[in-house]
Amino acid sequence: WCTCASASARQFRARCCRQAMPNRVAALVALTAAALLQTRPPAHSFRAEVDYLRQAKRELAAGRRPTPRKSNEEVDEMGGIGAVHRWPDGSWAADAALVSVGCTRKGCLLGVFGHWWRLATWPAEWDLGAIGAVHTYAALCGSDVYYRHFAPRARLPHTLLLGAFATRSVFELLWVGSTLYALGRPLQAALGRVGFAALYVGAGVAASLVCMLARRSSSGHGGLLGVCAYHALLLPRARQSIMGIEMGSKPALAAQIAIASQGAFQGDRPLPILAANLAPCLVAAAAFAAHARRSFLTS
Repeated sequence: WCTCASASARQFRARCCRQAMPNRVAALVALTAAALLQTRPPAHSFRAEVDYLRQAKRELAAGRRPTPRKSNEEVDEMGGIGAVHRWPDGSWAADAALVSVGCTRKGCLLGVFGHWWRLATWPAEWDLGAIGAVHTYAALCGSDVYYRHFAPRARLPHTLLLGAFATRSVFELLWVGSTLYALGRPLQAALGRVGFAALYVGAGVAASLVCMLARRSSSGHGGLLGVCAYHALLLPRARQSIMGIEMGSKPALAAQIAIASQGAFQGDRPLPILAANLAPCLVAAAAFAAHARRSFLTS
């Protein structure tokens, strides 16, 4: 009887622990979220933090000790969720749900627990390398993997994103890689690393969305066309080399669209192909107009 009672007690305690575990986890998550929300610095204090870091860097380069950080009462104020602040030099900061995020053209800071923390940085070329790596995986993976992850379908949202990188041949891979390497760095300098990545992914997703609505496989070069269109609008007199042939940025854009639309000239449902190739150009034009308007308002 004692053995049975002990076994029943152990089973009861184990059942109580299993039932109480979700409540404990939920309470811990709630406390952590409340602490993050109450201690994150507001987005409008990001500019002061950047100015202090730049001043400290100059003082260290001159062989002097950095000036102690001045106390700022505004940092103790909690910013509103969703507030976004922009400055004329292209830096911005936003109050997210639990943390604050701010970026300049050279890097990003994360606001949490009352301070701004520098995120791990890597060379700008690595961003282009990461984009090229996804394109390479799409070109070299098997047909079953390609269909599962790179063919855009509404019931699998991740395929809409990965469809932006759905290169299907070595020729497309070389074409996308060479153009990305040629135009990536100038546009990273103009838009910032985050802005360039947003332009590339946004244009690629636009093309992937059109392909999904047309029930055809994704082109995978929507981001490339968006980058070319933005480059033509930003630097209309610049020169660009396509497969060893040098031409202006606008004729180069026309040539890129022609290469991307070669399937339409072969009778393979021309309207969806042309729509999928023009959608990234419209995204780039909208991004350029928004950037020009913001620059005009801040000047």
